[in-house]
Amino acid sequence: MFEKVLVALDGSHRSEAILRPLLPIARAFGSSLTLLHVVEEVVHAEEGEVRAAARRHMEDVASLARAYLEEVAAGLRSQGLAVSTEVDFGRPHHTIVSRAREGGYSLLAMATRGRGMVAGPVLGSTVARVLPESPVPVLTVRPVRRQRLWSAPSRMARVEVPLDGSDLAETALGPAREVASRLKLPLSLLQVLPVSVTVPLGSGTGMLWDAASSYQRQLDVLASSYVASVGRRLMEAGLQVEWDVVGGPVVDAIIDWAGRDGPSLIVMATHGRSGLARWLGSITEGVVRRSHLPVLVVPPKR
Repeated sequence: MFEKVLVALDGSHRSEAILRPLLPIARAFGSSLTLLHVVEEVVHAEEGEVRAAARRHMEDVASLARAYLEEVAAGLRSQGLAVSTEVDFGRPHHTIVSRAREGGYSLLAMATRGRGMVAGPVLGSTVARVLPESPVPVLTVRPVRRQRLWSAPSRMARVEVPLDGSDLAETALGPAREVASRLKLPLSLLQVLPVSVTVPLGSGTGMLWDAASSYQRQLDVLASSYVASVGRRLMEAGLQVEWDVVGGPVVDAIIDWAGRDGPSLIVMATHGRSGLARWLGSITEGVVRRSHLPVLVVPPKR
């Protein structure tokens, strides 16, 4: 797992922040890294001269990108990592997903909201397009600015897995177990229950869900039993595991829990479903977009 990693960089220091949470994982798994920059065509024209001029511009950008990637690669090689570089042409999200699929990669890594060497789409929008299409897990992080530099956590206190009671959500447990074991980190399981939800209905108000109802108490018992059973199963496999059930807005609860007592690596599945709510797909996107902690997004088994 994670022996071969494709790292998307756009030429910005912000995009390089993904290397901070990635490198401990790469060292633990003995991963080889491929640094990829995608040059996007910024002028679409039928006229031959215009098209030729645009192509020359793209080749100039590609030359700069190769020099940039080699500079980054040299720094990583000096740390004992196996690193190669590639520059490709095309639409960034299509190219990244195609490379991941055709190149036999086991992990994609990219920061959100990077800004590249030329005007055009930012990595944030690229990440949003890559996540639902990627055939392999995607490690993302939203960098935070510290003075003149962009940074991200490099040391994790634990690995957190949000669950919703579905089999699809549990697909995140496999990679989470492997990462926790290799990095010697505890595993934290979390299930978030809904808060009271009301909607305006003309001059009145309708209650969709009452957190003080007997149904909520029953749901709390069922959810606690569920995460405890998953946790005990993981403990039997030799992992250090903790679990909890909390209430509140789901994205906020996941991010707050992951940040307590030091940063966590959040491992989430996409397109999770439960009998109570269909939330993990959109929730995963919300966590990726809002959290400054690294998030490992695991695609469903196809």
